[in-house]
Amino acid sequence: MERLRKAARLGGTTSIGMDIDRGAIKAVEVSFRGGEYTLRHVGYHRLPPGTVVDGEVVDEGLLAEEISEFWDAHAFGNKSVFLGIANRNVVARVLEFPPMSPEDLNGAVGYEAEEHIPMPLDESVLDHVVLGPRGEPGEGDRVLVVAAQREMVQRYTSAVRAGGLRAVGVDVKALALTRSALPGDFFGDEGAAVLLDVGPEISNLVVAEGDVPAMTRFVPMGFSRFVGAVARAADLPDDEAEKRALDPRTALDDQGEGEEGAGGEEEGDWDPALAYDARRGLEEAAGELAEEVRSFIEYHHAQPRAREVSRLLLSGEGALIVGLASHLGELLGLRAENARPAEKLAANRSNISDEQLGAMEPVLAVALGLAMEEA
Repeated sequence: MERLRKAARLGGTTSIGMDIDRGAIKAVEVSFRGGEYTLRHVGYHRLPPGTVVDGEVVDEGLLAEEISEFWDAHAFGNKSVFLGIANRNVVARVLEFPPMSPEDLNGAVGYEAEEHIPMPLDESVLDHVVLGPRGEPGEGDRVLVVAAQREMVQRYTSAVRAGGLRAVGVDVKALALTRSALPGDFFGDEGAAVLLDVGPEISNLVVAEGDVPAMTRFVPMGFSRFVGAVARAADLPDDEAEKRALDPRTALDDQGEGEEGAGGEEEGDWDPALAYDARRGLEEAAGELAEEVRSFIEYHHAQPRAREVSRLLLSGEGALIVGLASHLGELLGLRAENARPAEKLAANRSNISDEQLGAMEPVLAVALGLAMEEA
């Protein structure tokens, strides 16, 4: 592929976003008409362990088989998909350039990328997006420059092709979040927001000023870190630790504490002491994640003319942990809440109910953002 992103979506009014990570394939089909998005189809398919690790394809053949099986089980409108990537072999930088023509900018981006992108450019796919001026018009533009290791991208696109589909675009997952996770009323806000998507093993971070990214980073820490912390603190196997991490009775905001029968277990299995240990594990992992976010925000604030971060929006598997958003908000001194990407949809005409969509929307944020790339 010559570029990471495509400016136009195939088919004009309908697109499919596909988010692949260690845990699952998540795909959504969205149509766009009259300035409104409508959800047409949703698919979720768990992946065998070892298929994708740390955001990279490990077993290309197995992933192709899983994609083919997944697609056969669903009724998506076409076989063209937008893919999301996030791993150590993807680098995104926001750089500032003086006013210049698009042709001159293309050359300038390649030159500046050699100074700011810490990977061999001859082994990478390089792309850029003009974000617009940060200061007064005419002062120059901020340009998002993205580089991804070519071999890593090709492993994804080859697996998709072998699975019977076609990758018509590849985008950075963090950037997809700016389309799906930012609330519609934020665009006029003078501050900035942190978008935090806690996936199975990687978290994507974005500082958004208005509706454009000012800075992005990925953190090699995800929902599995929370499960591991609970397993250690409560001396539980991983499968039981995951259930405890998601049990509302171990909520980090105290709302579920002591509410027997609120979770999925039998009341006789409820052990307050075990719940206390599980919550201690969640708090430990949340503290680690908060430090990563704090460092990211401080680096943003150190940049010239950076806007003050005023809120945090949480998505991904981590958002399924009851109270995690408010707990992170307390640790960081920010207004914090779960992102509501489904609010960007005018209607749900898909294969899942509104209730199911409400339960799934945190883990669909990236896939929705990929599908929402406008023509």
